Amino acid sequence: MLVTDLIHSCSNDKVAQAATFCIGGVFAERVRAVAQENGVSEGRFVSVVVRDFALRADEAERAQLAREMAGCDQPILSGLRRVVEKALEGGAQFADDVKSFGLPFLRRDGGLTFEGVAPLQRAAR
Repeated sequence: MLVTDLIHSCSNDKVAQAATFCIGGVFAERVRAVAQENGVSEGRFVSVVVRDFALRADEAERAQLAREMAGCDQPILSGLRRVVEKALEGGAQFADDVKSFGLPFLRRDGGLTFEGVAPLQRAAR
């Protein structure tokens, strides 16, 4: 339930932006830097990372995230931080050749490919 709430709320750019601001600190600075590198807002970057997680995470990964979120004072923010930090550690970026088209999230470690564009765009609607 918590993971579903995280995905539904933080898939929205404005909610993701506010959540990133609430977490603050070094985390928010890292998000800001990567978002600026890729020419998108912090909220847009975080929301796309969350949507990518929603599409890619299997049941085991979702269950692990739910266990980590359970019992936290702010479980949604805690889960969001975990999801985004994992993407940041993986070298989250937008590919230059698709950035102008507003196409989604790609990672150096093999993240979303062009075959994954359509499902991610549908998830963003």
